[in-house]
Amino acid sequence: MSDPTIPTPAERAALNAALLATGTETGFWDDTGRPAPWPDDIDEWHPQQSSHPPRTPA
Repeated sequence: MSDPTIPTPAERAALNAALLATGTETGFWDDTGRPAPWPDDIDEWHPQQSSHPPRTPA
């Protein structure tokens, strides 16, 4: 099942090329803090969830 908000690999390649040409950031950065293209494996990412919600004092 794919997430419709995540571009396909072909769309990511086109977006990365357009962003590189215009100097626009993707919102991703490499380990040194420089703007980076869309990750190749972003369609395999899953939201991180905690096992229990935080407790509130009674």
